[in-house]
Amino acid sequence: MRMRKLALKRIRSRLSDFTRIEKHIANYILTKPKDVLYMTVNELANASGVSDASVIRFVRTLEFDSFQSFKLALAGDLFGVHEEFEDPRISAEDDMNRIVEKTKSGCMKSIESTMSVLDMDMLKMAVNLINNARRVECYGVGSSAAVAQIIQYKFIRLGLPCKAYDDPHIQAMSASTMSFGDVAIGVSHSGSTKDTVDSVKVAKEHGASTICITDHVKSPISKYADVILETFSRESPIKSGAGRSIIAQIFVVEALTNLLYQLNRERAEKYGKESARAVSNKLY
Repeated sequence: MRMRKLALKRIRSRLSDFTRIEKHIANYILTKPKDVLYMTVNELANASGVSDASVIRFVRTLEFDSFQSFKLALAGDLFGVHEEFEDPRISAEDDMNRIVEKTKSGCMKSIESTMSVLDMDMLKMAVNLINNARRVECYGVGSSAAVAQIIQYKFIRLGLPCKAYDDPHIQAMSASTMSFGDVAIGVSHSGSTKDTVDSVKVAKEHGASTICITDHVKSPISKYADVILETFSRESPIKSGAGRSIIAQIFVVEALTNLLYQLNRERAEKYGKESARAVSNKLY
């Protein structure tokens, strides 16, 4: 049976052997281990005063395959592998009603936390860009791809030209055809998903306005976003990409949709009726 890797013990045991740069990273992790659980590579690098590559090399020096696997081990050190951090913890004794109640509490907390960090000026800028766009393209992979699809669905019903892509190659092709007057929306909880970041970057380089929906405002995607719509779900790395991040993202999408509806009610009502009529014969 493989022994569980202990991140903190491994760091402490090798501290004297680390290089100067590695010690910067190690000391930060030892000082603020809980904060590191919710950081991206880029955020830990900035906090430690080193490069992203240095962080990656550091976790490999500790014999972890990736930064994510390092955080999983760190979570195990701090809380035990089944701990849910800020989520209401589901215990073995909970009955069905209690589990559903805790689920509701976690979802509400995600929305309330996002509301507390969401910049209204940024939201207004996003609404104006989208409302006046020639076309809107949405990029996301994994769970964020599902949110991109929801954006497409919601915006089409408002009469806005919108497409969502989850294939990285199609994303890249789409981004390369964008220009001034177009809007690219990148959805990424971590803000570090390479395919999504690259697509937003290409769209911006071709003159499009760019918007990102992310939990990490200092992540790579933010460098290429004209508008940053911040969410706050702070999921455990054990539950990375789970429900709370999606709920936070959908809350932002709902806010955008309602504001766009209010901005152009006549258009929204017209296309809403037309789209409902178009699918009415799809029902039994």
